[in-house]
Amino acid sequence: MTAEKLEIVHGSGNIFADFNDPDAETRQMKAFIAAEIIKIVNHRKLTVRDAAEVTGMAAADISRIRNADLARFTIDRLVRALARLDRRLTLTVRKIRKAEAAVMSQ
Repeated sequence: MTAEKLEIVHGSGNIFADFNDPDAETRQMKAFIAAEIIKIVNHRKLTVRDAAEVTGMAAADISRIRNADLARFTIDRLVRALARLDRRLTLTVRKIRKAEAAVMSQ
C-alpha cells in the first residue's frame, strides 16, 4: 500500500452547490424535506401503502422519495406530505456569508 496524500476540501454545507448545480438550493431543500418524511415514516413503521394513504400520495411516489428520486416533486408537494404527517416546516432566511457566496458563484 502506498502512502498517498489526500487533499481536504471543506464543503459549503450544500453538496449540490459544491458540485456547481445551478439549482442547488432547491435540490438541497427537497432533500432535507424528503429526509424528514422518510424519518417519520420509518419511526411510525408505516408501509409504503400506509404512508401513501396518510400523505395522499401514490405508493410509487413514496418509493421515489425513499430512493431520493426527487425530480418529479415540487417543494410545496413535499411540504404538504410533511404536514399530513403532522409536521410543520419552519424556514429561516439569512444573509449569505462571503465564503458561501464565493462557493456559490464558482
